[in-house]
Amino acid sequence: MTVSVKCLECGTPMETSIGPYRYGRGIDVLLHGIETRRCPECGEEEVVIPKIEELHRVISHAIARRSGQLKPREIRFLRTYLGYSSVDFANLLGVTPETVSRWERANKPQQMGKPAERLLRMLARFGEPSRTYDLEAILLSDSKPSENEAFRFSRAGGDWELSEFC
Repeated sequence: MTVSVKCLECGTPMETSIGPYRYGRGIDVLLHGIETRRCPECGEEEVVIPKIEELHRVISHAIARRSGQLKPREIRFLRTYLGYSSVDFANLLGVTPETVSRWERANKPQQMGKPAERLLRMLARFGEPSRTYDLEAILLSDSKPSENEAFRFSRAGGDWELSEFC
């Protein structure tokens, strides 16, 4: 059963084709088997990309596994995939927002240091994109601990959990 999709702009039935599609998002990616719709009347175009979050995960894993220095657009893609603003990403890595900007700048980029690049690659490969994140809790690790601070763990339902700081 073929479903006729009408143009949202003018209401004319759209023509559908399946083929390759160049997906930018700051990096050059070619997708195959993508449905593209075009209105023959007004020229409006729609692209149907199924499971886009999964696509972004696969792209980020491919970038993270690629050898060689990360390129500025790849750094930006990974940062945004992970859900960080440039300011929060800078705070997470302990650098200035200007440094992140220089890493992501296409003309005359500053190379990302090896430790920061390794961390970004690990986050992209083994972490999940942040929908929300508690940056204050992450940055708390930068504060000086008291000498009496200890962790207390307990078992809840067979699993170990942090119950409190002592």
